[in-house]
Amino acid sequence: MSTTVELSRAGRERTEAVSGLFDALIAFSRSLKARGADWSQLSDDLSRGDIVTLGVLDAHGSIRPGHIAAKLSVDPSVVSRQLAGLHRLGLVERGPDPADRRAELISLTATGRERLLQARDAMCAALADRLDHWGLDEVRTATAMVEDLGQRLHEPLARPPVAGTTTDHSTRTTAAAKDTP
Repeated sequence: MSTTVELSRAGRERTEAVSGLFDALIAFSRSLKARGADWSQLSDDLSRGDIVTLGVLDAHGSIRPGHIAAKLSVDPSVVSRQLAGLHRLGLVERGPDPADRRAELISLTATGRERLLQARDAMCAALADRLDHWGLDEVRTATAMVEDLGQRLHEPLARPPVAGTTTDHSTRTTAAAKDTP
């Protein structure tokens, strides 16, 4: 009987911990959105989305617009508008896909790469200032955990949630929990 009680308590504690993580992620998402203005201070003409798109091109080389959209989990029309603006600024170039002449490949220009590096350097410096109270090991641990969380959240659920089941969130009283949809 004692083992059952301990398992039940461990299950409740895990549920509460996951609920706390969920609330922290909601607050984290809000913080990222609130800091969106920081991106515009870096550049007169590049948005956060533009910089992220340039980052995909830097990481993957020449790539089709549809693949960029898939990597960013956005509608292709969003990427199409971004690419038009980035092309006008001379940050990307368009060319035919040698494997399929009907398809288009997008590549980062040297100017695009330089602008991306400038933006990343500025954002990393701002983040370093905000994290000046963390040691190197804490930064590395946070990086590993965020990378793992991002990969796991990108994967589909192994099993869909069972209809009619709920998680008890009544123990959470944080401000984030009150605003959680």
